[in-house]
Amino acid sequence: MNLFASLSSRFAYSRVPSQPNARFRQTQCRISLFTVAIVLGGVFCFFVVNLYRRGSGNTPLFSPAAHIEELFNRQSASLEQAIARYVLRNGRLPPRTYDQWYSFAKSRECLIDDYDQIQRDFEPFYQMAQKDPNFFKKMLDRGTELAISEDLGMKTFRVEGRLAETTDTWNSNYDSGWMFLLKNISAFLPDMNLVFNHRDEPRVVFDVRIPDTQSGAFAFEDQTPFRNQPRPTAKFYTEEKHCLVPNAPKGFLEYANDANSFLQHSASADFTTDLYPVLSQAKIYPCFADILFPSEFHYGRSPKEPVLYWRGQSTGGWISGTNYHSFPRFKLIDIARGHAGLMDVAISTFYEWFCQLDGCDAARIKAEYNITGENAPREDVYRYKYVFDVDGNSFSGRYLGLLRSGSLVFKSTVFREYFDDWLQPFVHYIPVLPDLSDLVERIEWARTHDAEAQRIQLAGQEFAERVMTDGQNDCYFFLVLLEWARLQSGLE
Repeated sequence: MNLFASLSSRFAYSRVPSQPNARFRQTQCRISLFTVAIVLGGVFCFFVVNLYRRGSGNTPLFSPAAHIEELFNRQSASLEQAIARYVLRNGRLPPRTYDQWYSFAKSRECLIDDYDQIQRDFEPFYQMAQKDPNFFKKMLDRGTELAISEDLGMKTFRVEGRLAETTDTWNSNYDSGWMFLLKNISAFLPDMNLVFNHRDEPRVVFDVRIPDTQSGAFAFEDQTPFRNQPRPTAKFYTEEKHCLVPNAPKGFLEYANDANSFLQHSASADFTTDLYPVLSQAKIYPCFADILFPSEFHYGRSPKEPVLYWRGQSTGGWISGTNYHSFPRFKLIDIARGHAGLMDVAISTFYEWFCQLDGCDAARIKAEYNITGENAPREDVYRYKYVFDVDGNSFSGRYLGLLRSGSLVFKSTVFREYFDDWLQPFVHYIPVLPDLSDLVERIEWARTHDAEAQRIQLAGQEFAERVMTDGQNDCYFFLVLLEWARLQSGLE
């Protein structure tokens, strides 16, 4: 800590000093033939270069490589600079062993400064620590105790002596993957306890933007943490206004809650309304306070048909009566029926588990949507010019793979993943409203603006391949756990 304090005090941003003796001197406007030649030559070169870039109209003007080079070039070039920028952004020194993280990040060609999502996730806990330095640890200990004593859809780990191990007897589909992620970085980590949410859906319903939220967070007000199960969830999220998601990002708000199966009738509603530290793969911001980390899905695959492609299961939420018609995956199929030749989409498998409520007729739904249970080969996605990322129970886990596929990604999701600050709409992918009302319009735009669509596709692919590397995932997770360890130690 003393090292960081001394470095941050010595390092400061400074402007280039002015020249007080310099004077503005009027000169005669003499333009030599040489100057004219230089100017005309520059204009000619600019014209030729841009003409070359345009080519036949299929080659985009935008250079994804140059865009990414600019991103890397703006990162801190030294540890001192990285510490100074961290202090400037966050108002506190970096966590212990930040110098080890910096060396780790440099060796893996990671980003150094652009981790605003991490700070957003941890800021509520830092603010609580100003009142009670042990708040994070108290909530972590309680969450760990709950997760070990009962199968709550969470997994606990401990890092001790640079080694990672699980501390409970419950099993999940992610256990081996998470152990692999921890082993990549555990040699650099301080001792800590961890709680992972092994469900796709976020678990901590806690909106830190609500005024005076801090005042009630010390008490364990939630009597059944991670066991709250309102059915359907629409009343809790929409009618009681615990999580209102706008359909469009600008202007007067119309909410997309009725177009999202998680918010209507969540397949897994075991949440808490207290501020617990829990690592999750995705969340809805700002009404969930889970701490994001890279999922194993984020680690690292000829002419294409100008058609939007999607295959997936019927996941999304509990089916009752005809409520599935408003679930995004079923709605996608309904929209496609009226636009032959524009989309190749299908529900490949009907998820029987979500058809247990009264009024769910599995046979009727399978017949209505021609759900045969036959999965399409994974390679099929690479035949199509356009692909689609849409929520199921939670995030799909496919987004980065779709970007790397070489197809233009259309994305309609309300769940946030850790890298969302870096991948921008209309730059790396085509956004689609949660209710899918602009999907057809977006596809038709891409078909009639092929050069611009290709620019977006190339930018997304280049970013996913060069920035969203396995090393970058490790760097992000490493920094998340350093912030976690500092708060667990009571800011020591």
